[in-house]
Amino acid sequence: MYKVIKNKGNMINAYQLGSGNPVIKALMDDGKIKDIGSGRYEIYSQEAINGAVGGEMAEAGDWIKVDSRECPYPNNREYFEANHRHIEGDIFEQIPKTLSAWDAKLAMCPEIAFLIENKGLIIDKTSSDRRYIAKLWGTTEAAAEDAMIVFYSIFYDEAGNVTDCDYNFVKREEFDRTYSIIIG
Repeated sequence: MYKVIKNKGNMINAYQLGSGNPVIKALMDDGKIKDIGSGRYEIYSQEAINGAVGGEMAEAGDWIKVDSRECPYPNNREYFEANHRHIEGDIFEQIPKTLSAWDAKLAMCPEIAFLIENKGLIIDKTSSDRRYIAKLWGTTEAAAEDAMIVFYSIFYDEAGNVTDCDYNFVKREEFDRTYSIIIG
């Protein structure tokens, strides 16, 4: 696996769901975020659109970032607030943190095997635009063959076996723009 880090000092804009933020309203007007009631939202990220099933599920209080293609994607409130520093207004600095990542150039590893066996990851070697498919954020997401699988956390038992992990697909163009490979 690669060891990666968000680009140091990466400044981003983020908007909290349920806050009445005008950017959230504009994304809703464009159909990129749908309020489905009871403080729940569907977020139409690039991967959710490619999955062709529905939006990623998020809740009031979660944070929304917008990628380079103007598609929103959710960040769980606790994760976002632990990994970002508020600068002013809608501007935040991402706190650099070393993460693990994997792509198809690498050999199979225990973490990817765990995702296939326990988390429903499908690797379709016959498809270039829907190589990776999984249920994430309450919907089916799909990513192209050059996408990266980024692990936000990986848990191991005392014997070193993977017991759980949090991950997502990151489109290669977005990965190259926002991450640096430090070991790989």
